[in-house]
Amino acid sequence: MEVYAIKVTLLGTSPPVWRRILVPRDITLGNLHRTLQTVMGWTNCHLHQFGRQRQRMTDPRSRVGTKVADENRTKLGELIWTVGARLLYEYDFGDGWQHELLLEEVLFGEESFQQICVAGKRCCPPEDCGGPQGFAEVLKALQDVNHPNHEEACEWLGDFVPESFSVDEINRRLRRRKLRRRHKPGRMGCP
Repeated sequence: MEVYAIKVTLLGTSPPVWRRILVPRDITLGNLHRTLQTVMGWTNCHLHQFGRQRQRMTDPRSRVGTKVADENRTKLGELIWTVGARLLYEYDFGDGWQHELLLEEVLFGEESFQQICVAGKRCCPPEDCGGPQGFAEVLKALQDVNHPNHEEACEWLGDFVPESFSVDEINRRLRRRKLRRRHKPGRMGCP
């Protein structure tokens, strides 16, 4: 089985938020979306789409985009297959979180291979914070006790630590998601 080493970078964040994941080449975009939600730390509360050049592969519930392909039938390996190839994943059209998926390496795994996160940096931004610009403002407010929104940001985000990242915790979430899928069909939704 071919396994893709993909670097997922959340565009517009500074310093960058990123993850390195290993996924099967034949993963559907629908399953890849759920994997990205888990490894990035999003809550799957917003619409999303995948894009490559002029073609868009969109959430079937959405009417966004023109040439829509069914992401539950489209496999990642049909869209990118050479090292260096890129795919765009957008989540939450209001905030406009764009993720660049870069194919870094093609590996070979056993048939029992399970997707995994192998590296990353920084905590995922909180949902509904206003996209990259809003997130930058929230970070400024958190770090500066004299910022006019410091207290509000601290109250809203609680113990949010922008530099935190745990590959072990992400992989625990990936395993839990897989177990839930076996035992209970349905979509993970907003908290």
